[in-house]
Amino acid sequence: MVLTLCEASIGSAACASVGTPISPPIKLPINLVVIDQFRVPSCKWCSGNRGIEYRTEPGSIVTAATGGIASFVGNVASTNYVVIKTINNLLVTHGRLQSVLVKSGAVIAVGQTIGVAGESLYIGVRVNGQYTDPRQCAGLGSMGKPRAVLVAG
Repeated sequence: MVLTLCEASIGSAACASVGTPISPPIKLPINLVVIDQFRVPSCKWCSGNRGIEYRTEPGSIVTAATGGIASFVGNVASTNYVVIKTINNLLVTHGRLQSVLVKSGAVIAVGQTIGVAGESLYIGVRVNGQYTDPRQCAGLGSMGKPRAVLVAG
């Protein structure tokens, strides 16, 4: 099974705060069930969910939600992660991987195979060090529905 990703539009205000449109865009899975939504923690160390968790079929291919440089590839507390730093300095984390197929420092393209899924996939986004709902960065709003972006014209 291959994860199907949706094309993102220019991100929300949270992601637009980096100063320029997100390029390459963030893509999120569209064929996976969300099993845990993004929930903002009330403090830096408080509980919450700093990303989105998707149910996956173990052994399926995981592709990059964005392009950039693999700034971290490794294992933290028995969990495999790939963090991609975009040209806009967003950090996009792909976690709960069964195995990783890229190395730290590698140039990663949107949609490139980066690992193999375990039982779930975590995707988190940090903007200026702050976690934000990945759907906001994909122009989907907080509930995953397409949203209009108004521009002065």
